Amino acid sequence: MKCDFTKILQNNKDDILNEFMDKYATCVDSYDEIKIAKAKNYYKQIVESLANNMDSKHIVDTYSMLTIYKMANNVPYIIITNEIYGLKNILLSKIATVNDSSKILNLISLFKEIHNAVAKIYLSTYTTDLIVMNKKRLESLSDIIDKEVIKHYEDHLFWLTNLTKHIKNFQKDIFPEVDENLCAFGKWLHGDAKSIIQSDIRYKSLESMHTELHLFAKKIFLQLNDKEYYVLISYLEKCELLSLKIGTELTLVDNIQMNKKVTKDFLTGALNRNSLKSIFTTQYELSYSTGNSFVIAMCDLDYFKRVNDNYGHLAGDKVLKIFVETVKKYIRNSDIIIRYGGEEFIILLSAIKKMQGYKVLQKIRETFEELTIEFDNKKIKSTVSMGMIEIKPDENHNDKHLDEYLMIVDKMLYSAKANGRNRIEYL
Repeated sequence: MKCDFTKILQNNKDDILNEFMDKYATCVDSYDEIKIAKAKNYYKQIVESLANNMDSKHIVDTYSMLTIYKMANNVPYIIITNEIYGLKNILLSKIATVNDSSKILNLISLFKEIHNAVAKIYLSTYTTDLIVMNKKRLESLSDIIDKEVIKHYEDHLFWLTNLTKHIKNFQKDIFPEVDENLCAFGKWLHGDAKSIIQSDIRYKSLESMHTELHLFAKKIFLQLNDKEYYVLISYLEKCELLSLKIGTELTLVDNIQMNKKVTKDFLTGALNRNSLKSIFTTQYELSYSTGNSFVIAMCDLDYFKRVNDNYGHLAGDKVLKIFVETVKKYIRNSDIIIRYGGEEFIILLSAIKKMQGYKVLQKIRETFEELTIEFDNKKIKSTVSMGMIEIKPDENHNDKHLDEYLMIVDKMLYSAKANGRNRIEYL
């Protein structure tokens, strides 16, 4: 197909290029003049081709080379597609002035072809990367010993990997199960899961996400041979996002189960310190496999020795119990509190960002400060200091470094003490 926009664009090439660069173009590195020049040269070739009656294949090929270059420099697909729409809109505004509907339709058809060619390149990379990523997620889960719940997330990741391979190869034969009631995860969800997931809200949420996930899988199956690559990208991205959300929900369910099974401190009801290593390892691997961060905090009751000295150890025991009760008031059933030793505690908040975690801990600190604890007709006031970090496992993740993380939160806790106590310091 010839793209004959010569009369319309020939005298506007520089203006079009400058407007596009100002409004839409994202250079691969705004500080690297060589990369800026190379990217701009691609754009210039594209505008020149449009203004010089070039064949659509030449224009599509040039855009494809630009896409490969941008992706190699980690420019996201959404930005690349936004640039396509941006250039199309600028050109449409120029062509609209001549009131020629055939040229408008011609341009729209051309940019649909460009978009699909770019999507094909991205889809190939995306499917390859997702298969590799899912392999790493599965390897991460393989290190977890107790998999009563998580093994079903493993089943689901195998299904997602199989789906991705079929998309990559445009293969409909032996397609992954698209019926949400018949896949391995679906059979568990509608069977034994009901007795394990005791929260109706969480169960309905999982059921809804799983149903939606399979709806997109059905759409993928129906459109696999149409070769509309941008549509397949959209559906696969939805599948991956829903999969990670399902994994996150199962992580929270797994933590609730763990809270029930792990031995507790007799005095406070917090979990015992000897469970910290296994809990941390499980949390770390699950966070990596679901793409979540989590928060770990070390807490120390301020001037606790004075409580024991002034009111007795039984009074101190009551303060410890009240602190744990306060913590449990604000954390979820899926979060963890561990008695680390004496008046020190570890709080682990699952699937949460730093500032969300900080707000939870701040609520605990403020509430505990406001409490008046009565013991033997005496009124006791106490406060707590905390050190906190957000942990984000990545592809170089190493769950063996628990001691290093504890050293960091301990330093943060020390800073909280040094800066006046009754506060939270975080990294």
